[in-house]
Amino acid sequence: MKKYHEWRLVIYERDEFTCQKCKEMGGKLNADHIIPFAFILQMHQIKTLNEARNCKELWNINNGRTLCKDCHKETETYGSKTRVLKNLHHNNYN
Repeated sequence: MKKYHEWRLVIYERDEFTCQKCKEMGGKLNADHIIPFAFILQMHQIKTLNEARNCKELWNINNGRTLCKDCHKETETYGSKTRVLKNLHHNNYN
């Protein structure tokens, strides 16, 4: 999605293409949503691409950070870990 690629580039440029955890510059970088993308989709009950494009919270650069792939894997929200946290959150607050 074009909007995601634009958001990611702004994050990389702001962080000077440097991992915010280990400070490695360049390499295999990921733009990480601090509040996970899946959480935001769920909170705003987003079901379509059009709704996602119009959700300001998804594209808030203050909710993004540049991480190298290895540091991103260490986060508690990487990949399928987000699903586990989302289920815990859902079970604790419903």
